Amino acid sequence: MSSAGDEGAVLRAARTEAGISLAKMASLTNYSKPYLGLVETGKRTVTVDLVIAYENGLGPIGDDMLRRRDITHPRVLKARRPTLTELARSIDDGDPGALRNTPSSRTVDFFLASKLSPSGVDHVRRWVRSGQTSTLRANALAVLSKMSIASDVPLIIEALENDDKLRFLSLASEVSKLTQWDWNLCKTIVREPSAAPQPRKLAKALTKEALLDSDAESRWCGAYLLKELVPVLGR
Repeated sequence: MSSAGDEGAVLRAARTEAGISLAKMASLTNYSKPYLGLVETGKRTVTVDLVIAYENGLGPIGDDMLRRRDITHPRVLKARRPTLTELARSIDDGDPGALRNTPSSRTVDFFLASKLSPSGVDHVRRWVRSGQTSTLRANALAVLSKMSIASDVPLIIEALENDDKLRFLSLASEVSKLTQWDWNLCKTIVREPSAAPQPRKLAKALTKEALLDSDAESRWCGAYLLKELVPVLGR
């Protein structure tokens, strides 16, 4: 990044890619919305502290491999805002809709996390525990994690530790978001870390995930996968 405008544009792209409004970003970072607007348009200088604040909310920014993007699952759910609004209403009413059998994207997760009513959030918590399909449980956990509610962290960790199918999907999604590798390769890496084409670079990305202040799912998955990679890194 060579100028304030370029740096601000990178932050803006990372924020919009995650489906987060400038107002929401302000609440996540404790900087004012007008100030962030000036930074993102290159009218104010990007500081190290601000980048860290963005990364705490969005994950690593910069290096292509270190940017968390949508998973590479061939059927990942990517919907336009009207459709997502309908999905949020459906969830509020207790019907998971497409979340039942279709892996959700980060954009969908962040959108739902910001739009669900208290009843919708309660439904999501219930689906984390007892959703009919592993896809629903994993999607519900991803949405709940994006809300960054401290009281939900024990539920998120319990699900990841005790639900084998949910854990596998969450770990594969974490590798996929970080690397953009083929979905089948990401699943293989979860089963056998030595299959990772670039284990040291993956470990670098996972280290940042493990240190996130928010998103308990990514933090837990980052730490878990980093531990599994240790024997590979020592070769």
